[in-house]
Amino acid sequence: MSKYHTANPFNQPLPQNIIRSESLHPDKCKEYLQNILKETLPASDTKNIQDNLKWNFIFDHHKLKRDIKQRSKKTFLTRLQRKELNLLKLPKDGWSYKALEPIRIMWINYMKRNLDLVSKAPNCIDQEWNSFSVIVAKSEMVGAEIKVVRSKVPSLIGMTGTVVLETKMTFQIVNPESKLKTILKETSVFEFLVDKIKFTFFGKHLMSRPADRSVRKIKNIMKPDL
Repeated sequence: MSKYHTANPFNQPLPQNIIRSESLHPDKCKEYLQNILKETLPASDTKNIQDNLKWNFIFDHHKLKRDIKQRSKKTFLTRLQRKELNLLKLPKDGWSYKALEPIRIMWINYMKRNLDLVSKAPNCIDQEWNSFSVIVAKSEMVGAEIKVVRSKVPSLIGMTGTVVLETKMTFQIVNPESKLKTILKETSVFEFLVDKIKFTFFGKHLMSRPADRSVRKIKNIMKPDL
């Protein structure tokens, strides 16, 4: 280790003649530093000492100020606030089945683009059947004209209407008499038409929120029973 220090001058301790134990007055620090540089530096480097000491380190005096933008937190209405504003329930009166016709047309066009229908839907033995059925299961149902074809509640069989609200457990529809009806998904089988193609689905297979259903994985094998 001693040989390394001897060979490398950068690891040598400072000479004792330039180390001062007493503190210097601020006015004499510059002069003291100049004397040290003149004694230690080669003669070729001491010519510009005065100019070099006038250098200004701009970045030392002017620090970059960054404007830190505070992210505004998104505020959402709580469930209690939505309940107080009556946003969780639709009004029972004031509906017009005829006025919902543009929404039904819009939904049919949406399903045509979503399913890319040409002439007919694929058969259950076709290769495209799995992806086709998954698209149907993930589709938005608000605006669809649905019909109850089977149900554990006999009075609901044959009921038709336009879906105006879908929740995890129910469909809320407006029937041709312009009345709002609520139908449980779990106990019923529904059907709808798109270009004279009839689609039948079990309500229990859509028992999830529409926002969650659009991103969740849909099982291809579903038991066809109530």
